[in-house]
Amino acid sequence: MKRRISAVALATLMLLPVGATAAQASAIKAERTAALYEIVVETTNGSATAYLDVYNAWELSVCDDAKDGYRAKAEMKNLTTGRIIARAEAAGGVGTCDKNNYAYPTPSVNDTVRVTVWVQDGTNGSRRNTDYQDY
Repeated sequence: MKRRISAVALATLMLLPVGATAAQASAIKAERTAALYEIVVETTNGSATAYLDVYNAWELSVCDDAKDGYRAKAEMKNLTTGRIIARAEAAGGVGTCDKNNYAYPTPSVNDTVRVTVWVQDGTNGSRRNTDYQDY
């Protein structure tokens, strides 16, 4: 079943140095509530968060929210066309984010997109704690 996201989530992307404390990571996550995002998706254990800003050229961002040694990854797929249209990866450690990943081609008005977020060990590791939202 297709889920429409009507609630607006608020977030700001900030970078935190590698080795940040849990309190610093939590503070950064709270500060992300300053900018407007249409979709915010967290992994099932809260270790990574993906953000989709449809008002900024369909920008996909992902942030690593846990000191677990895994990299945070996200992708946006146009379910109408079946094509992956954006990817993001934060591999710098807790508090790091990857942004400026814009959808190409831009979805049409009636298209449905899926934002998926997960963590993985290394470049070719298997996906862990995966979650998604459709828009």
